[in-house]
Amino acid sequence: MIKNSAPELPADAYLSWVEVYLPAIRANYRTLRSHVPAHVEMFPVVKADAYGHGAVAVTRALVDEGATRVCVARVEEAVELREAGIDVNILVFGPPFTGQALVAARYGLEAVACDTVHLDAIEEAQKATGKPIPVHLKFDIGMGRIGARPDTAVEMYLDCIKRGIQVIGIMSHFPCADAADATITEPMVGKFNQVCHDIMAAGGSNLYFHTSNTAAALRFSDAHFNAVRCGISLYGQYPSLEMPHDWHFSPAMSLKTRIVFIKEVPAGTPVSYCQTWHTPRPSRLATLALGYADGYPRHASSKSQFMVRGQLVPQVGRVCMDQLVIDVTDVPEAAIGDEVLAFGVTTDGRELRAEVVADMFGSIGYELTTRIGKRLPRFYPESAAPPASAPNAADNKQ
Repeated sequence: MIKNSAPELPADAYLSWVEVYLPAIRANYRTLRSHVPAHVEMFPVVKADAYGHGAVAVTRALVDEGATRVCVARVEEAVELREAGIDVNILVFGPPFTGQALVAARYGLEAVACDTVHLDAIEEAQKATGKPIPVHLKFDIGMGRIGARPDTAVEMYLDCIKRGIQVIGIMSHFPCADAADATITEPMVGKFNQVCHDIMAAGGSNLYFHTSNTAAALRFSDAHFNAVRCGISLYGQYPSLEMPHDWHFSPAMSLKTRIVFIKEVPAGTPVSYCQTWHTPRPSRLATLALGYADGYPRHASSKSQFMVRGQLVPQVGRVCMDQLVIDVTDVPEAAIGDEVLAFGVTTDGRELRAEVVADMFGSIGYELTTRIGKRLPRFYPESAAPPASAPNAADNKQ
């Protein structure tokens, strides 16, 4: 069936759709794996519906590539995977209260804890269900979000032992590993290393020590420890446009739509709501069947570009709920029905990367792919260059 979609229609009946390339995700996984030593385990991150790519389909592909543990943000994301028959280890990043802890126990999930409140919930759930909840203790080394103070590491670890809670991992998170300035991250590596040393001195053994996201896994070999959590580059994006692009990652998602109307207008013609943009010359404008209800951001209005017949053209005027307008004056052959690329890969292999598009309007590629709405069907072609006429046939839907 179609992932996250309303009624199933013939493939060529959709005016806007998403293509997800599982072969690209597999290749990106192998690229990341090749940059991490063999003794370091890789925990793929499939939270937020695998960054909008479809968590079940993506996780199955990653398990086929050898992944034995995946990471999500919330228990409901983990339950979706379990109910789809996925039985690998699943680490839930969001620390649990009582309800989530009970779900974690019932579905055999791993939890993150960084406060006694979380440990209380985990202890209660274990007693209620008779099932263990393996725990990763999280410490804050500079993110300033969640995580216990590093100087409480031994106290928390020993508290878990006293409560009968199995600690299997020690973790943290880097806030600036993708920044141009690497010196911001370097002292944080030392802080985490001290946490690991303190835990081991207190008797902690056979634990996973992990703090590296994708950027850190690629840039800071001394931050690998014995596990890394890779997310964004699995999906073909660079963690940021600031960091070096010394690795090749293939875009794994394309957002495509069609021209539904074209008109020629004189100079000075206002376009879309509130008339925030006027044509600077006699222009040829095309309307696309894509809007903010599909997840294309309203704050991209008059700031982004689309690819029409291999050429980049500007989006003009306010992005509407269901439609937006592009200026195709410089693409005279553009016609109603043409396939248009919002981001991703064209049929002939041209790239318009999500992170580049997002940067045009002050966002990041993570946001662009994760907000693509449920109204758009996801197709999973075997190639990153499916036929131009329409999305792949029904047997490639998931």
